[in-house]
Amino acid sequence: MRMNWKKEIFNLFMGIESDVIKVFSKNSSIIGDDCAYLRKTKQLISTDTIVENIHFNFRYFNDKQIAHRLIVSNYSDIQSSGGTPRFGLLNISFPKNKKKVTLSICNQINLLSKKLNIEIIGGDTSSSENFVASLTLISDKIDQKDIIRRSSAKIGDSIFIFQNLGFSKLGYLSINKKIKLPNHIKDKSHKQFLEPKFHKYHDVFQKLKINSSMDISDSLIDCLNIIANQSKKKLIIKNLDLVNPKIYKLFQKNISLYFKLILTSGEEYTPVFTMNKKFLTSKLLTLFKRKKINIIEIGEVTKGRGIECNQIDLKSFSTFDHFKNSYSN
Repeated sequence: MRMNWKKEIFNLFMGIESDVIKVFSKNSSIIGDDCAYLRKTKQLISTDTIVENIHFNFRYFNDKQIAHRLIVSNYSDIQSSGGTPRFGLLNISFPKNKKKVTLSICNQINLLSKKLNIEIIGGDTSSSENFVASLTLISDKIDQKDIIRRSSAKIGDSIFIFQNLGFSKLGYLSINKKIKLPNHIKDKSHKQFLEPKFHKYHDVFQKLKINSSMDISDSLIDCLNIIANQSKKKLIIKNLDLVNPKIYKLFQKNISLYFKLILTSGEEYTPVFTMNKKFLTSKLLTLFKRKKINIIEIGEVTKGRGIECNQIDLKSFSTFDHFKNSYSN
């Protein structure tokens, strides 16, 4: 999520990310999903960047949390696409007065990479005014037919997510907007925002007959819109009260705020996916539960276009714009 940019900067760069993607996608058929697919080597590749005072600041985030966020954002993209991350390229830019903290972040990246069986095989360093890090992850070999895309939702599919979306945005609001929360909710939401819970689920995903999937990095509603548009289907959303029982209970008297939290919370790094629910057997659900993951069905794929929900008007929620400070709204 973007923080602390001045309003005129947001207005200047509104929509620039999609414009940049369009420039390169004209000459490439492999741009558009959470990952690109390299056909010659049969590998998925994902990249992400974190920038000081945009994605984090050193006032609230420690070295381990910064490293964690950089790795989990890329790792989640690859596993939500059906792959297993294996190699990494790391680029870091920093000012001289941040050499010590930069080395500490590098050590944390190295430790977590080893834990996840990822080999950092290269990269680059440079000088800059603020700390900037970019990580590219490359998967093990994966056949093209096994890639899970955003654009392959089928009529009759059920829509699933991991339970407990919303804590990340609630943590952001608590830290930056000083909203008051019960201590147990405050602690959980702060932790989710500063160091998002990491789910290693690619092994179970590869056993499922998933038709479409997308990593929830910007927001759930953003993902639902993209899957609906790219699949040219209508998504009927339901059961939103089951998404996060603790936040639902907390905001029962202001249910619209609950819906806003779960639909617009970003940097959750869990998937939304569609599949025929008859293939989601009790055996597979048990595998998820062993990883402390609860699967929630939140809708179905039908003929038509767009997304709709009988619990709330989804048109009242804006999708996240990387160059517009809409996250606090």
